[in-house]
Amino acid sequence: MKHSLMAVAVLLGSGLAFAQGSVGKGVDPDKAVPAQEQKKKAAPPARPPPPNVSKLPFTPDSIREVMNYHARDIQDCYEEMLATKGNKVEEGRIQTSFTITPDGFVRNAKVVKQGTTLKNERLHECVVSVLSGMNFPSTPDGREYPIEYPFNLKAIK
Repeated sequence: MKHSLMAVAVLLGSGLAFAQGSVGKGVDPDKAVPAQEQKKKAAPPARPPPPNVSKLPFTPDSIREVMNYHARDIQDCYEEMLATKGNKVEEGRIQTSFTITPDGFVRNAKVVKQGTTLKNERLHECVVSVLSGMNFPSTPDGREYPIEYPFNLKAIK
């Protein structure tokens, strides 16, 4: 029994050494990448699926749920704008307006000048594109609902 435990410990120990960046067979030692560097390059966690709007009621909470899900896309628009600006980091607000149709689609999406502090046209276009692609639960009464929604944006470090 002692020998089998020892073999398991040796196997686990050698696997751990490999995971920590040791060089395996056929790998050039000069091109080996330490585990710490591999972790830095790892892909971001998988994004969950969007809310299933066909099963949600049309409520302020469901609207907020859809908006929170897509806030990541709005942040991506902002980060893209920052990448083109270099070291000049702007933080600010985008005030948006759109209408939810009876089928839950978005129409007339726009960035409202009043209340918007980030005055970058490419950012505005990207935000409108994200808004226009959103889907919400169908409205219960067949009416359209105007929505105003602010986004407070700052760089993620």
